[in-house]
Amino acid sequence: MKSIFISAGEQSGELHGSSLMHELKKISDLSFTGLGGDKMRAEGLNVIEHVKDLAATGIAEVVKKYGYFRKVLKKCSEKIKEMKPDAVVLIDYPGFNLRLAEEIRGKYKGKIIYYISPQLWAWHEKRVFKIKKVVDKMLVVFPFEVEFYKRYGIDAEYVGHPLVKRIKDFLENTFRESPADNVKTITLLPGSRNDEIKHHLPVLIETINLLKKDFMLKLYISRSQAVNKALFDPFVKDLPDFEIICSDVYKYVYNSDLVMTKAGTSTMECSLIGTPFLIFYKTYPLNYILLKPLVKINNIGIVNIIAGNNMVKEFIQKDFNAGMLYKESNKILSDFDYRNTMQENLKQIWDFLGNNNASQIAAERINQLALS
Repeated sequence: MKSIFISAGEQSGELHGSSLMHELKKISDLSFTGLGGDKMRAEGLNVIEHVKDLAATGIAEVVKKYGYFRKVLKKCSEKIKEMKPDAVVLIDYPGFNLRLAEEIRGKYKGKIIYYISPQLWAWHEKRVFKIKKVVDKMLVVFPFEVEFYKRYGIDAEYVGHPLVKRIKDFLENTFRESPADNVKTITLLPGSRNDEIKHHLPVLIETINLLKKDFMLKLYISRSQAVNKALFDPFVKDLPDFEIICSDVYKYVYNSDLVMTKAGTSTMECSLIGTPFLIFYKTYPLNYILLKPLVKINNIGIVNIIAGNNMVKEFIQKDFNAGMLYKESNKILSDFDYRNTMQENLKQIWDFLGNNNASQIAAERINQLALS
């Protein structure tokens, strides 16, 4: 039986990793070992470390967990040396995955394949030289990434974005719920890490309390399984009339009038589902000061990066406050023309990404490169 070592260190990567594994098993009889979570375990992954333990936000938390990450890196390297897999597949999570590729490159003779590129065109571009040294093939999810890597002489191929099929399937099998008269439904996606909850949820709740003065609201708040419930609960204990959701998030996004989401994979999900939304993000001041000079682009939301304009409003760091969120939320909920224009613009994302089944195409390429 052939084997693959696969490394996904975040929830979004774990989601895409499980889809990739599902497609790979259709092609070949395989065993999988590596970093992942419950979805990848369900597809047969022998989990070395769980994604819930691998999450780290910002420089301070990475430094605090440095010893842990060194131990995980050593454990992965030793496991690859022991099992001699037919391929090593890295999924996003560049801070760790590029170090792992460096660690094993001189000793591992098989193919190292990177699926879902780090966003080096946005920040940390110098990492591209590391990729050139240690990665055999980049399987990228945005068309413009091929040209980016081509400039550096790196073999990159566009396979499509894995969210396209996932959300297309969802939309084809979901019916919109009938809203109650005069009630506006809002879904909050505050983040999947404990620090993100600390920074985001208080401001979001303050915004909701302002909106309650203008609208009758139905409120859903997403709580990731990776978030400490004891941390989450104090923020919402005095908030009336809300529901915590831990699954089926797409359904709630689809049936909402407005979504407030932190920057990340969820911005792409909201774009494809088509519900009007706004984007926010706040981190520790030191993180922001240290990281801002490394960022080469003006936008943080991938929908705006693709469109080349502020299709969806972003509220980052000092701009992330209840007053500014209230103003934009009120406009989305009350201005039909504004809302309709945003929904029409979001349809451009489907045109840009196409209809590829990314997981299937990526699995076929991995099979051709390393398993045939």
